[in-house]
Amino acid sequence: MKPTRMTRRQLAGAVLSTAAAAAQTPAAAQAPAPAPSTPDGELQAARERNQRTSETLAAAWAKVKVPMETEPAFHFTA
Repeated sequence: MKPTRMTRRQLAGAVLSTAAAAAQTPAAAQAPAPAPSTPDGELQAARERNQRTSETLAAAWAKVKVPMETEPAFHFTA
């Protein structure tokens, strides 16, 4: 079986679509959270959103298997 070729853009699209599909939930199951009234509450809510997003993306990324030959090695020289 011949391996298929995938560009970086195709790989990014696959990862993002997987993450977006995983993040979607039915509207009835997700009740809107009350808006925080204090700056500390807003900060905590933003941190929780960022944590949930990072967990969703990490779970989606763990499912993607990329062969080593997909991206060639490169060097930065000064």
